[in-house]
Amino acid sequence: MPGTYLLALLLTLAVEGGVACLFGLRKRQALWAVVVINVITFVILNYGLLVLRYLGVNIPLALIIVLELLVVVAEWRLLVYVFGNSSGRFFILSLIANTASFIVGGLLFRTFGQ
Repeated sequence: MPGTYLLALLLTLAVEGGVACLFGLRKRQALWAVVVINVITFVILNYGLLVLRYLGVNIPLALIIVLELLVVVAEWRLLVYVFGNSSGRFFILSLIANTASFIVGGLLFRTFGQ
């Protein structure tokens, strides 16, 4: 199972880092900020899901989508905090990056198994 989480984290970083680059965040410091923010939200989200599974809670897709939307908001606010820019650009970045990684991850893990 740890290998699956590591693979999912690497996939998330690759996809969301790529989206960040498309949004002009190409400098090393900016990309490190994106990586750190993504690691923080990834760990929190997946630890929460792991605890819910351990407790025997059924996790429907709707709950995962709600949690992903909370991650979008958290990453957006962290990006605004780090870069000091309150522009909606970071919200769009967070929304597109998380949507892309959710879809790519879902397709890959569904196709190749967990």
